[in-house]
Amino acid sequence: MLALQLLVNGILLGGLYVLVAQSLNLIFGVMGVVNLAHGAVIALAGLFTFWFSTSTGLSPLLVLPIAFVVAGLAGALGQRLLIEPVMRAGAKSELLSLIVTFGLSYILIELALQLFGADFVSLPYLQSSWTIGSLAFGKALMVAGLFAATMSALLYIWLNRTISGKALLAASQSPTGAICCGIDVARVRMIAFGVGVGLAATAGVLVIVIMPVAPQTASDLTLLAFVIIALGGLGDYLGVAVAALLLGVAQSLAGYYLGGNAEYVLPYVLLLLLMVARPGRFKRAR
Repeated sequence: MLALQLLVNGILLGGLYVLVAQSLNLIFGVMGVVNLAHGAVIALAGLFTFWFSTSTGLSPLLVLPIAFVVAGLAGALGQRLLIEPVMRAGAKSELLSLIVTFGLSYILIELALQLFGADFVSLPYLQSSWTIGSLAFGKALMVAGLFAATMSALLYIWLNRTISGKALLAASQSPTGAICCGIDVARVRMIAFGVGVGLAATAGVLVIVIMPVAPQTASDLTLLAFVIIALGGLGDYLGVAVAALLLGVAQSLAGYYLGGNAEYVLPYVLLLLLMVARPGRFKRAR
């Protein structure tokens, strides 16, 4: 029964990881850009949620739509003004986009430091558990995991069942072919970046209710998302979802049997093993 409890906890944690990773994977899949400001967006949204909830006494879940809309619009504007120009730089575009997003990450981290300070904070929310038989479901983890999984599912449905989502997938598979079909690739890139940043912000709202966050955790969150999409397949949305769930379960088991340090290091150990065993895995899905 202990193994089943650890499995449940891992799946719920993996549900949150799905959202953390898919928001980065969406941007990479369409634009081929690794957004190094990804973790900074998550951390900033989490810290804002902490401030909002502790200041007003209201549920942090009320921040979800605000975070998605505000961050999404800011991301779309930033893409049009900063990222899209370097996408036209030919062979140098990937390097230039990395430099731009790296600079943006430091700007956002400094903004978070100035607004919220450098201390780690956590939000006490739904601290009790639901019990079914001998299984205990932590309310905060369950709510965060289910919200994240639902938003990831909606993203998948949007990409595969709507005209705008299919246009986005077409642009990710062949920008030239998409242009020939009348798709405005520049507009699609802007939408993808905006939605990706919006989803990252919503992930931050959920992260703060289950783990401590500080501005300096931005790099850890970016690395975690990159590890998951590398394990699942760069640009592969379903593969990333499976990888996130498996990683959540693996961390739950490692944390109990080997301790917290093993749980923290596990994603990077798995990444190194995969790089050695299957270096061809690290290619963008087509």
